[in-house]
Amino acid sequence: MHKTLLTINEEIKHYVATIEQVNAHDYSKITELAIRYISDRLQVVKDRFEQNNSITPDEEIFYFKNIKCHLLALIQYYTLVQKIELKKPPLRKKKLKHYYLNTLYKIKKKLRKEQFFYNYYKANLSQLDNQFFRRIDHDLFMSAGSFILDIDQRNNTPTVHIFAKMEAFEMLRHYLKKKIKGYGAGSKKKSQAVLPASVLRWTISKTDLIELIYALHASGTFNNGKADIKEIAEYFQQVFNVELGQYNRVFYDIRARKINKTKLLDSLKENLIKRIKETDNELFM
Repeated sequence: MHKTLLTINEEIKHYVATIEQVNAHDYSKITELAIRYISDRLQVVKDRFEQNNSITPDEEIFYFKNIKCHLLALIQYYTLVQKIELKKPPLRKKKLKHYYLNTLYKIKKKLRKEQFFYNYYKANLSQLDNQFFRRIDHDLFMSAGSFILDIDQRNNTPTVHIFAKMEAFEMLRHYLKKKIKGYGAGSKKKSQAVLPASVLRWTISKTDLIELIYALHASGTFNNGKADIKEIAEYFQQVFNVELGQYNRVFYDIRARKINKTKLLDSLKENLIKRIKETDNELFM
């Protein structure tokens, strides 16, 4: 099931990159196609899940928490992006920056109202997964603003839509911050100038890079331990010109490994020790 998630993510990223290239800045077309494609992928995994009668509790949790939740979040994210871009007024850069800032403020305000669920999602906690991501034995009707949300006990859990919303808002928050940053072109050029020309490419798996990033963060390597995981991940993405996507999801896969949870770090240590042994005599020649 972990492989299913990684495969779906790669397919979606490849498809979205293609339609973005073809449709340039036509956000309406891009989001419409993305929503349609992700909806189709969601239907496929739903059909597979519902046809499997031997799902274990852990697989059920993983499906709802990491697969269905993620795909619902992507659909909601692209719907929100479409709405924001269509509502965007034809204003000058300064005014547009204010428009995105105001939208970002509204998203942060909504996240504060769901602080408990947002913190649970951000910290990738698991203590309440049985309550949040296991199906109940009856249908549930929840108030969702001005309408009633029908939670079908066969296909959903009580909180799958809440966590999908948390993830969608988090992705939207990053989208808006990127748009806002784009209107500060001067400072952007200045920050990029300190980086060397890209001559090194990361040529092993992205999962390995994410493992390294989390290890460096856990060790407090940057800014006296004050740099957060997002800062480190974004810096590595810029330096190596690589897109890591939902790296917190990949970290969940690393945590779920049955053996050799620190595969890259173990390999690095082994190869360094080997190099040290090989060069021991050279130092005194």
